Amino acid sequence: MTEPGASSRIDPAAAFAESHAVILAGGSGSRLWPLSRSLFPKQLIALDGRRTLLQQTVERVLRLFAPERIWVVTNEEHVFEVRSQVRELDPRLEPQVLAEPLARNTLPAILLALDRVAAETDRVTVAVFPSDNVVRGHDAWVKALARAQELAREGRFVTFGIKPVKAETGYGYIARGQSLERDAFLVREFVEKPPLHLAEVFLRDGEHYWNSGMFFFRVKDFLKAVAQFQPDLWAWWLGRAETPLTSGYRNLPSLSVDYGVVEGIKNIVVVEAGFQWDDLGSWEAIYRLGDKDASGNVLQGDVLQMDCRGCLLVSTGGKLAAVGLTDTMIVQTRDATLAMPFREAQRVKEVVGRLKEEGSTLVESHPTVRRPWGSYCVLEEGPRFKIKRIEVLPGARLSLQMHHHRSEHWVIVEGTAVVEVGGKETLLVENQSIDIPKTTSHRLSNPGKVPLEIIEIQSGPYLGEDDIVRFQDEYGRDASLEADS
Repeated sequence: MTEPGASSRIDPAAAFAESHAVILAGGSGSRLWPLSRSLFPKQLIALDGRRTLLQQTVERVLRLFAPERIWVVTNEEHVFEVRSQVRELDPRLEPQVLAEPLARNTLPAILLALDRVAAETDRVTVAVFPSDNVVRGHDAWVKALARAQELAREGRFVTFGIKPVKAETGYGYIARGQSLERDAFLVREFVEKPPLHLAEVFLRDGEHYWNSGMFFFRVKDFLKAVAQFQPDLWAWWLGRAETPLTSGYRNLPSLSVDYGVVEGIKNIVVVEAGFQWDDLGSWEAIYRLGDKDASGNVLQGDVLQMDCRGCLLVSTGGKLAAVGLTDTMIVQTRDATLAMPFREAQRVKEVVGRLKEEGSTLVESHPTVRRPWGSYCVLEEGPRFKIKRIEVLPGARLSLQMHHHRSEHWVIVEGTAVVEVGGKETLLVENQSIDIPKTTSHRLSNPGKVPLEIIEIQSGPYLGEDDIVRFQDEYGRDASLEADS
């Protein structure tokens, strides 16, 4: 809950002027499948229909920290979408987005950001925020951060604990110890995702908090802990003067900051958060925070419900009709549907695991895939053919590329296209078309001021997105990454 008057006692611009903020935006969010996919995870989705979770986090942080002291860490798969989303809020943030070559969990990601601030004074402090949380009660949030910063400047490593409102088995917990006054306690222990009977005890005893994944610390204290608990990572960090950190990234272990550092620190403190928080780690959480109708249903999208009670019904792909259901969740996208009772909500990860075993692409992306130049949508596919709708933003162009196994036929639906095939450029307008033979270099550009839309028909024995050789690219990608279209 918001504490009246809290913000009037704290001047955010002054209080956090010497601190940095690190926003972690590289998670996969598999527990919100099928809406969240590995190429478009939950932090990049507007679950409330307005701002994405990442944008909500950035907006919150911008109210306290200067743009040049905010660092957003994501990975190469998401970097262009992340830059686009933060640019909408403040163009000064775009160069503050750092890209991991591939996801290596939160500890290496934090170190990647600390490389940008470590040269400052020994007393510089850093706040770390996940990008997939919902926080309500801004004044209480500011108050908690100010208390945490005060403790961090004293040499404490600070985390934030949320009073549990239900026996949640999908969250980590923090057990508090000795009081340090003013809503701060020494941490007695961390408990990771307890079974239900323990979660019920934690809910009642008043000594346990949900682990928010937010931290505040002095840079020098954090680096000292890395040197103590993760000597291999420390050696990698020390070598950054000779070799950029990203060059050795692929050889790093995947380590969370909790397991890798936090749980070994002796002087760690938890600040009891007075704000409302949820990490939206399950569809049950989406239901809990959603606006409910008179029958307790949360409805999103094109949904028709009849005699349903206590249900979550979500559709982003066509009409969803539900009749006579109770305590059930149905999430429908254009290419997949998930249906289960709420008591089984934690099993979504099992579904994703089974799909991965089957080699399904449904865990990776939606039919519409965003790219730095625009997007493409798979309309239909079958043996030896695939049909896509491609949209190219004004002034953008795809890489100069060629394919070994497929030929393509492009039809201009809207806008004007400059098409280069085998070194020859052609200007095409609506209803005109062109053939792209396999093994021939080609490139598509939009020279106009409105989006360019084309239909692409692929044919050949292999139509995978990895059948590409890039010769030139505006966005620094190479042939090891997915194709443009």
